[in-house]
Order: sequence, then C-alpha cells, then structure tokens
Amino acid sequence: MTRQIGLTPYDPELWLYRGRSLRLLGYPELALGDVYKARLLVEAVREKRSLFGVSVHALYTSKIRALHMTQPSWAALVATLELLSARVEAVLQQLELQVWSELMEGLLAANACADYLALSREAVERWPEDEVFVSEMANAESWFGQREDILKLQLEEGEISENQMSSTLNNGGVYPTMYPWMTVDMVGRDDRLVDTIRKEFEVGSKNSSVFRSTIRNDANGEEFDVLGVQALQNIEADKTVLLDTTVASVTTSSDRCASCCNSLTEGFTNPCCAVRYCSTACSQLALTSFHPALCGKDFEFLYTAAASATQTTDLSLDSLLLLRVLALSLHTSALHPLHTPLLSRLTPAYSDSALILFSFPSHIETPTRILLALGINIFTTTSYDTWVLHTIRLRLQNNKHGQILDGDLLGTAVNPLYSMLNHSCEPNVEWEHVGETSTVRCFARKRIEMGEELCISYVRPLDMGYKERQRELMPWLGRECGCVRCLSERPREMEVEIKA
Repeated sequence: MTRQIGLTPYDPELWLYRGRSLRLLGYPELALGDVYKARLLVEAVREKRSLFGVSVHALYTSKIRALHMTQPSWAALVATLELLSARVEAVLQQLELQVWSELMEGLLAANACADYLALSREAVERWPEDEVFVSEMANAESWFGQREDILKLQLEEGEISENQMSSTLNNGGVYPTMYPWMTVDMVGRDDRLVDTIRKEFEVGSKNSSVFRSTIRNDANGEEFDVLGVQALQNIEADKTVLLDTTVASVTTSSDRCASCCNSLTEGFTNPCCAVRYCSTACSQLALTSFHPALCGKDFEFLYTAAASATQTTDLSLDSLLLLRVLALSLHTSALHPLHTPLLSRLTPAYSDSALILFSFPSHIETPTRILLALGINIFTTTSYDTWVLHTIRLRLQNNKHGQILDGDLLGTAVNPLYSMLNHSCEPNVEWEHVGETSTVRCFARKRIEMGEELCISYVRPLDMGYKERQRELMPWLGRECGCVRCLSERPREMEVEIKA
C-alpha cells in the first residue's frame, strides 16, 4: 500500500485503505493521519481548489474511463465528457462518505470521545438525510454523556481535579509506541552521537560530562539506551554544573525574543523581515538555525490558539514547539527529521499500559496545517509522514519543560543538554531559568562526589508521597521509579496497604 501511495500520492482511496489497515493494526493515531489526507484530497476536488484537487480529478477521470472501457456495456456510461464527469463526481461523493465513516472509526479507536461527537455532528450537518451519520451522532452523544457522568462522580469523590476532568473528557488517548518499521538508527544512540553530545556538554559545563547510564537497567540484566550526566570532579553545593541555551523554545506571545524568549527592551531585526530579537547574537543565531524555514510565512493561527492557554502543558503550546522543531529540522534538510541534532538525542517514554493524550485537532489537523504552511507537500514527502510527526511529539513530550515569563506569559522549551539529566526523587541537582530567557542553569543542591551521577527531579513538590510520585512520573518513565528513595519507601507503602 505504501509503495502504491508513492506511485500515485494523490489517490484518496489509497490513503483511506492504508488508514483503515493502520487502524486494524492498532495505530489509530496514524490511521487518522492517513484518512485525513484522503479527506483533504476529496475536498480539494469538490471545492475546486489547489493543484491537489486538479491532480485527484485527473487521476479519477483516467481511472474511471479505463475501468469502464473493460466492458462494452459499461462504456456507454462514460461515452461523453458530461457522462464521464458525472460518473467521476458520483464516485468521489461515495468515497467522501467512506472517508468520513473511517474518520469516526479512527476516533473511536483513539478514545477521542469529544472529537467523535464533533465530527459526527458536522457529518449530520453536511448530510442530514444520511441515516448512518445520524446513528453515529446518537452513539457519540451517548458515549460522551456516559464519560461525563463517570468523571463528574470521580470529581465529586475527590479522585480527580477539574483540570483532569476537562482533559479526560475533551481528549482521547493512544499508547506511545515504537513503530516496527523504524530502523535501528532511529531508535538508538550510537557512540558517534554520544561523542557529539559530550563535546557540546564541554561548552556548557566544566565539571561534568555525558555518559551511558545504568540508572534504568532492571534486575533481570536488561540494558536500556539511557544517557546521563556524571561528575568529573567533586562539586560543592550551589556550584553551577551546566548552562544550557536553546532555540527550541516558544511562548504564547510573539512580542518576545524569537530566539531565547527574553523581553525586548530593544528590537534587533534581520534584513529579511520584521521579526524581533533581544540582541544581535540572537538575531544571527536565528538566521543560522530555525528562521529561514519560517521567514515570510503566516503562523498567526498558532499564536491565536495559544493566546487562550492557561497552563504550560496546553496542547496549543506544544504545537508552537512542534513548529520550531520542524523549522530546525528543515534547516538540516539533508537529514531525516529523526536524525537531526536535537531530535536524535531525545528519547520518548514508550508504554503499552499508559495512554497519552490524543486530540484530533491538535495531533492531526494542526500539524498538517503547519506542514502545508511550511511548504511541505504532505502527500509526497514521506519524511514528514504522520508516524514521524507522532514520534517527534513523543520525544518532545518526554523532554520539554514549562516556563512562566513576566508573571503571566507561558512558555515551553527543550534544552538539548539539560535533557540528558535523569530523574531521582532525591535529586542532587536543581535547575532554574536564567532571567526571563529559555536558558537553563543547573546547580548542585549538595556536595556531589566525583563519578556520581547528576540527577534532577522531574516532579514537584519533592515531599509528595510514594503513590503520588509514581502517578506523576509515569508519563516520563513509563514504569515505577527505581531510585534509591523509591526502593526504600516502596516496602513501607506496601505494608501499609496490606494492613489496611
């Protein structure tokens, strides 16, 4: 199927069939990406817009003419241009109904209750006489109501917060997984990459370095591809261990430095456009990294969506960060996105037991719009297929951190060296932002001995209980934390549960 798509990328039927196959294989997030492309192609014909629509119409005109010429009795159905055109229109209309039905199947598989309800209502509005879509809408309303009632009960009993209820009700969930067709160099970090990261680390740190950590190796002897940071000498409390700048950072406001998120006391610009920076250094850094891919393109729709964000974990901020990372990838266009300097070092938290949030608008529609705005042909450019985008988002999700600027502006970033620090519930390193920028300073919380691994805590506050820590850490670790503190507390917690 993928080979056929490569030969005829503007055939919506192929995208539909591959999407259905991916859903049946258990990858609804990828299925929805393919079927959404089928929808875009069919709608491009109906609305007579873009070269995509012209390509689809020409393809189906040729396919239908060839098919009908195989039987003399069918040839009369396309004997004139008018008859042929009507036949093409009828086939595409039927295909569009199939596409919408498959989108609903994908949303069901992705547990996307609210998105399923929204799509079914839109379908009924478009095809009010279609009994299938009327039935889909009734099912969606019932499912949404049941989920809402269950969540309200959990809220009343104090099991979840209002934010958790809203997030669960309005989003679906999929399993973060490593796709079986990913090659070894896409899932592991070889010695050459580790050496590169180590050399970068030498610039930001004079007393520590990157090494292959055994912190997550289990008792059965299974080894994991985990990097960490190790002290090269004794480090006294409060001593800086790392300064890490990044351009993979965004805020909800376009009135900040586009490189480091700093406030703009003076506006420095480049000759190409009016985008502002806090310094000449930042403006030049942008030119040699992310800005060329963005210059002259309109992404205001992302800032408009992010303006209503109330938390640094909002999906609209994630979309802005995705745009920045894609721009960095395009700067090194000779490489596959997963092989680029930033993304190749980041690892996701795969799990077959813990779902992660999934939203059709945020994970399918918005990334597609971003790619189109960047000038990427989503039908022919396989290096930015849905599975690549989803893998990128998994890596960002596992390594990003939030920031509040000037008391009310929200930001999120991935710092490439800071991301090498592993977690401990008894951290020996603390971190902070340098001023109102995305630069991170890491410093020792206590004396650290030479050879000791440097760890931060991924969760706050540090005094939260064992169960709460495990729940909060699951999105990062994908399993229970095995740090010294957790190993010492786990038996006591279990004893309390047994006595209760």
